[in-house]
Amino acid sequence: MNRQHVSPRAEIPYAGEVPLTPSIRPVIVLSGSDYDIGYQWYQQIVHIFGRRPLEERAHEKFNDEEIAALKAFQGYIRQYVPEMIDLLKGMVAGANDAGIALSYEQILAKWSLDSIKGDAEFFQKLTGCSEAETQERAGFGSYPLPPESGQEKLPPDCSGFAAWGRTTKDGSLICAGSGDHQLVLGINEINNFEYVVAVFPDKGNNFIFSTSTGCCWHPGMNSKGVAYVHHGASGYCARYLPPEEQNYGYGVPNTMITLHALRYAKSADEAQELVLSLPSGNGRMGGLWADVHGNALDIENRDNPRCIRRPGDNDETDFIYATNNLFSKELGHCMNPPEGGNVFIPHGGWLGTRQTVSSVPRNLEMWNMLHHYQGHVDVDFAKMMYRFIGDPPAYKSLEEAERQYYPTQGKGWNPRIGSLDNAMVGILKPDNGDQGLYFVSNGCPAKAKSPLSPRGHYYRIAPTYSFYELTLATTHEAMAKAVYERAHYDLFYANLELVNLTYADPAYAPLCEKFDQAVIEWQKGEYYQRRARADAGNEAVNLWGKTVRCLTRCQALARHVRNALVAPAEKPEDLGLKTWGFWNFRQGG
Repeated sequence: MNRQHVSPRAEIPYAGEVPLTPSIRPVIVLSGSDYDIGYQWYQQIVHIFGRRPLEERAHEKFNDEEIAALKAFQGYIRQYVPEMIDLLKGMVAGANDAGIALSYEQILAKWSLDSIKGDAEFFQKLTGCSEAETQERAGFGSYPLPPESGQEKLPPDCSGFAAWGRTTKDGSLICAGSGDHQLVLGINEINNFEYVVAVFPDKGNNFIFSTSTGCCWHPGMNSKGVAYVHHGASGYCARYLPPEEQNYGYGVPNTMITLHALRYAKSADEAQELVLSLPSGNGRMGGLWADVHGNALDIENRDNPRCIRRPGDNDETDFIYATNNLFSKELGHCMNPPEGGNVFIPHGGWLGTRQTVSSVPRNLEMWNMLHHYQGHVDVDFAKMMYRFIGDPPAYKSLEEAERQYYPTQGKGWNPRIGSLDNAMVGILKPDNGDQGLYFVSNGCPAKAKSPLSPRGHYYRIAPTYSFYELTLATTHEAMAKAVYERAHYDLFYANLELVNLTYADPAYAPLCEKFDQAVIEWQKGEYYQRRARADAGNEAVNLWGKTVRCLTRCQALARHVRNALVAPAEKPEDLGLKTWGFWNFRQGG
């Protein structure tokens, strides 16, 4: 194969030798055979992030135990998801043709060993690495909490819901999912090079998802109208069993289970069957799934006991939601219960320690939004939910609030699904066809001032506080056309508001600069679009990827300008609905 030319310059900004997180989440566009998809994937990784991250990966070595673990993982991949073998081989070729000498073993490690680094006991058991070696491989790891908190590590947080039927305005399926964590671009931290992936394979469904939001990548949806909303707290029960009862072993990497199910499932129930038919070594892969036919479920525990939560189990009518705690009554002994056990909160789930403390109030927020505003939920309502920001903790200082967080089970805190901890927010309107919509905000889509939990306050570079829009069309060219049309309209609506300002307005100069940046991205998108039409094969798909990235940046910047002049809804009243909390007053609260 001829070596493809890859520019040494990255699309993301660098500060000296340090790669910086992009303000607008990049999109990778993939099309064709499994091999070609893998090839394009790693070519576009280099286009976006530059050579340095993969070059650092190329120095990685493995001990004998890790080599044995890689062989075991490969055996499961070959048996259960064989399409992934060609995908990995394509990734190797894509990196090598970009001038980066990555081996098959190094790529396989990224997809298998790296996916379990956050589960230290599992990683050490499979590889024989010491605790220190595990921390070194894991890179940055979790930030420590104050000793007074009684907890050693900061838990990850995510939120998600699906609504349809009587809950949505037109009965259609509306989903949302967010990942809440720091965005870091560091050596061997390829999992933290986050982006959206749109896949148009030769066989199976077209699908789209976001990387690194939870253990198994989410949110995602496919062209059959199936959505993978959230990891659904799956596997937490198995994780907190006594060591002698834990049944850790090898299996299909969880991220591959996600991709396989999105690619081949035609319904939420079929997704459940596929997910549970593939062995998950650490028992973590399950998730909250929904489809356009009104089916939804949350695989809260794969086995011992198998537990599938359904809408209505907690009084939900045509909706379901999840954060980082468990809901099912039979799983009340899980989640590392404190002395005295976990406590069940109606509509909030099990409250105990770690993930549960911020999960219960986020669950209650989603319950109140979806239950009390039933019949009003649409895409704008879902965006409003993530712009509905809470207040900072009711303490004199954040330091004091963090010390008291776990001992008081979050007293004085006001966590909501939208916060400074949001890394990515995705709003989905799936379709059984070519009209599925996927809206993306890099970080919280509002100016937030409240942390989600201790250490849960992170700051994005040049945030736009806006969503861009992707259409899951029949082909990657059709997706690019839809992005082009949307960007063109977004420029119009931004300009419509901008021309009302005069030179005397303080906002005139900075907003004109933002608008100019949007127009630059528009012109870049037109340039790459013309080049893509004149090319063929993998190089053409890569150019279509550049086109989509430019035009999504155009959308996000143009919407930032318009939102600065016409504020989007940040609370239900802004959408003409009753005031938040009106049900409490009606009940005398």
